[in-house]
Amino acid sequence: MLHIAICDNSGEDSQETRRLVEQALGGYTVRYNIQVFESGEELLVSSVLFDLIFMEAALEGEDGIEIGKKLYCRNRATKIIFQSYSNQCCEDAMNKTHAFAFLEKPVKKETLEEQIRDFLTAWGSLQDTWISLVQPSPAAVENERQMVRLPVGDILYFECQKNGRTIKAVTERGDFLYQGVLSDIEDKMEPFGFAVCSRGILINMNRIARLEGCEIIMTSGTRLPLSQRRSAAFKEKMQEYYYNPIGKKRRG
Repeated sequence: MLHIAICDNSGEDSQETRRLVEQALGGYTVRYNIQVFESGEELLVSSVLFDLIFMEAALEGEDGIEIGKKLYCRNRATKIIFQSYSNQCCEDAMNKTHAFAFLEKPVKKETLEEQIRDFLTAWGSLQDTWISLVQPSPAAVENERQMVRLPVGDILYFECQKNGRTIKAVTERGDFLYQGVLSDIEDKMEPFGFAVCSRGILINMNRIARLEGCEIIMTSGTRLPLSQRRSAAFKEKMQEYYYNPIGKKRRG
């Protein structure tokens, strides 16, 4: 399920954005839910972790740029598309936040469709990609292996077990043990937003809610350590991945 938010003080603009988004998504076989918010404060108190947010940059009250910063800190996997009648507002939003793109109002149908297509390319690569894992044999049964297939987007993190030959794949629906070493899958999973945050832990950056000091808070609520030695490199990798997940940004 794709969760989308539209945040705009103008009810007329919100409805127009919703109409264009629904029209753009009509060409894809994706289930989605759209919620409309009249203020940034209202959006901030929502418990939903949105995948995509259309945000008016010049909101009344606390402006959209400041709201965008807070949303980014809460859930770095959320992609924000800023909108405004002011080109300068959009430029400020792009410079001060990790925006996915900006659209100048009135939004053109073709431009919004292009941004939806780009977003779905990134989002869908996780939803549609699976990884096959060979689980270890039961102690009493030699030479028997079970294969489990997991959607890449469901994986929170991989953790190397103490024996060094078994890895635990942690998902919100359960944990899966399989045979292997972490270094073998690190390169394989990097294109999908995975990075090592501390020794023996390969984390899905798309499932990070926020950083708190030397801890990483996942969308599931799980807390994972961020080693001091890897902290700078990990944050740089996060910055690079979130800022430019699928290529250059476009303006409308």
